[in-house]
Amino acid sequence: MILSPYLHASLDVLGIAACEYDARLDAVSWNSTFLQFFPEDDGEIYVGEPYADNLVRFYRCRLSPEEMPEVERYIAEGVARHDNQTQPFEFIHHGRRLRASSLRAPDGRRVRLWQRLDAEHRAEAVPELVLPVFEALPFIPDGATILDADDRIVAANDAFRQLYRLPGDRPVVGCTLDDIIAWCWREGSPAGAWRAAIRNGLRYDGAPFEIELPGQRWLRVIARHSVGGIGFFTHADITAAKRQHIELVEAQAALQRANEELAKLAGTDALTGLANRRAFMAFLAAEARIARPLSLLAIDVDHFKAINDRFGHLVGDACLKMIGSIVAEQASGHRRLVSRIGGEEFGVVLGGASLADAHRIGTAIRAALARAPWRSLHPEMDRATISIGLCAAEGPVDEDMLYGCADEALYAAKRNGRDRIESRPLAGARLTA
Repeated sequence: MILSPYLHASLDVLGIAACEYDARLDAVSWNSTFLQFFPEDDGEIYVGEPYADNLVRFYRCRLSPEEMPEVERYIAEGVARHDNQTQPFEFIHHGRRLRASSLRAPDGRRVRLWQRLDAEHRAEAVPELVLPVFEALPFIPDGATILDADDRIVAANDAFRQLYRLPGDRPVVGCTLDDIIAWCWREGSPAGAWRAAIRNGLRYDGAPFEIELPGQRWLRVIARHSVGGIGFFTHADITAAKRQHIELVEAQAALQRANEELAKLAGTDALTGLANRRAFMAFLAAEARIARPLSLLAIDVDHFKAINDRFGHLVGDACLKMIGSIVAEQASGHRRLVSRIGGEEFGVVLGGASLADAHRIGTAIRAALARAPWRSLHPEMDRATISIGLCAAEGPVDEDMLYGCADEALYAAKRNGRDRIESRPLAGARLTA
């Protein structure tokens, strides 16, 4: 859904403002009437601007200094109202009463339209309708109130009292909704959060807003104001639906955490806590496709079977954990991954590292191992050494070739006496990006 310049011009002729947003709620296009209705956007709005940034300007020219500390809340509510709107609502901006409508396309794009309303277009502005509404209050199943131009209650039905659990001797007439909710929270106020919700909700006729009450109860309020200032509010209990929604959100969050934990476990070596072979190969494949230097260290613990045979498997496991920790400490950094590939073999992927960089890291690992407190694992264990095969290349590169090159270098280190580093450049293996 992309509005053509012709359609924008046609809407201008009709006096209708239009602005289109993509599925990410970023601005795509707008017409001249939009800039007339929202002059704060003239010269400021741009293609790709997030709707939340647009709301910053919108609220700066609407909020009082006392309300500005709540601006982030207003913006969040505005984004939610924009994203979830299904029915038109009305509000006053720069002295104009505007009706905002919204159309959503199947691809997630959304077009919002604003039409200026005159008194003759608002049936609820007719004063003669006020008396019938007074008479109808007892027959409205939801809570209902009528407010004067100062938003003070002039009439309310019994359902309203029941929803807010107001005793019979609690005055209602002459109170604001803020007064009523403050009384409800008299034994444990939520820091006046309802006040911001009410102030913001009252600005948008026909747009529902929610109010939380003690005991985890929620009400949905819809406001309507006439041109003369008379307001008509309906109040509905949405506690059951809200609790179901909260439970659903919590369940989805728990499921996401569980999936993240499972994914972490699926890519983690249980003994050392390092990445396992699966995570190693996936990370190596991703790094190998980037056009920059890439180095790989293939590490094997020297004579590890002898360590197991002499000191036992518990000491052997502790030895692997200590080696893994030392390697991870020396090879830490951005775009790097240390993993236990299997048995006594470790792998280190160094994204952006040259052959010389990788050699320095390998040397640092061997030096740290030489200083390690091996006798803390067993009184007779004085050291453990490693052999390192190192290979480097300029990416993009085939990850299997890089891994094979490092593996060949590792076996060369073992053939040449162990406890050493052998390096290999991967010449001529660069892939076409």
